[in-house]
Amino acid sequence: MSMVNMSTGYTPFHLHISRTPCLLPPLTPEGISYTCEEFPNDISNTLEAIISLKTDITDAHDALLTSQIEQASTANTHHSIEPNFEVNDLVYLSTAHR
Repeated sequence: MSMVNMSTGYTPFHLHISRTPCLLPPLTPEGISYTCEEFPNDISNTLEAIISLKTDITDAHDALLTSQIEQASTANTHHSIEPNFEVNDLVYLSTAHR
């Protein structure tokens, strides 16, 4: 299932194909004709779909940058102050995660 990403506000399908697919394909003739009408049939509709997709991708990119800045800010508030080391200070170096 394609879930909405919390950072972008879009589903991956929406960013790749400019629409969110149905969970089940249409099973009635009316549903099939409605689905066919949703796809662009001429050049102007195609260009509008491309422009809409570019706008959605730009919005998702902006949302990712905003989310990245917020996450960095939150992470930085939990960091401790860096210690001041002087020349000839003795320090312990852990190699546990090498």
